[in-house]
Amino acid sequence: MIGLLFLLTAALSFSVAQAFELPANSTLIVEEDFSADTMPKGWSIQTGSWKAKDGVLHGAEIEADHHAAAARRLVATGDAVYEFTFRISAETKAFHFGFDPARGELDKKGHLFSIIVTPTDWRLLKHLDKNKPEEDPNEILATTQHNFEPGQWYHLRVTTRGPTVKAMIEGLEPLTGMHPSFAVRKPTLVFRAVGTGVEIDDIRVWEPTE
Repeated sequence: MIGLLFLLTAALSFSVAQAFELPANSTLIVEEDFSADTMPKGWSIQTGSWKAKDGVLHGAEIEADHHAAAARRLVATGDAVYEFTFRISAETKAFHFGFDPARGELDKKGHLFSIIVTPTDWRLLKHLDKNKPEEDPNEILATTQHNFEPGQWYHLRVTTRGPTVKAMIEGLEPLTGMHPSFAVRKPTLVFRAVGTGVEIDDIRVWEPTE
């Protein structure tokens, strides 16, 4: 039994390590570690407070906005691999990472999809079309219960390939979902924080070279 447990543990450790190797046949197009106490170029703040400080990006709602804190990092991608670390605080209600469609790609108003982390679960959400919410509503494509501990760093990798999205956090079962609208160009990375205390670091984006 001990030998079997050892083999299972080793296999799990190997699979997790393999999952987070550098993507093969790819080019690194974004690399940010927020080492300077100023926002890097290419960022746009829509709502909330977003500040680079002490080597991480801090995001929090501002009550007067009456809206989740939202920031976008400009980088145009299609098929790609996106990776970063994040942690929540005791005051975090939700953290979103997702995408919009590039202008002219879809007859749709609103976001494409998001990976959403709350203190008790994470999910892959296809966003509604704001022009026709009844015909094209929000749709949870995958979800898993998990207690995300305040103050603990988590490593997230999201891979997009055509209409398919796969999200992985080390040690958790991946989320996978598919929708035809996902197979479009995406102009930015969208980060949103509900509540206060979301921190982000070590953002990397790779595009395939073949």
